[in-house]
Amino acid sequence: MAISSAKQKALLWKGLALLSIGWALFVLWGCLNETGASGGLILRLFPFLRGFGYTDKLVHAGLHGVLASLLWWTGVTWAEAKNRRWTLRRALTVVLLCAAYGGAIELLQAGFTTTRGAEWLDELANTTGAMVAVLFWQTVKRWCFKKDS
Repeated sequence: MAISSAKQKALLWKGLALLSIGWALFVLWGCLNETGASGGLILRLFPFLRGFGYTDKLVHAGLHGVLASLLWWTGVTWAEAKNRRWTLRRALTVVLLCAAYGGAIELLQAGFTTTRGAEWLDELANTTGAMVAVLFWQTVKRWCFKKDS
């Protein structure tokens, strides 16, 4: 028995939503983990980054860029499944969600960890990573999926 296109689209956006939640929880764990200070977790996974300037800020931008990408794709597939347009307003909402989430994590670091603290530059990196990711996907969508006039 074949799954209808509508069901496939619904399964896709729900799967992407679960993946987004999973990634968000991984980011939360990594940022609140006491051994994650100064990019410790990432540096253990990718030791070649040791000594590279601003590694911590690049990690923040990368983590939130991935989160924004997952949320963007979730939103786009949701809109398609519901026969709605994916608007710039919805894309900006993804950036704002990631910025708010990053800010909340920074506050949690300051209040609940001993080796981490809230840094406004980390929040700037979080927001920048999300913004770059959303701008990238919006541009790809506009270039690759132009409607014939």
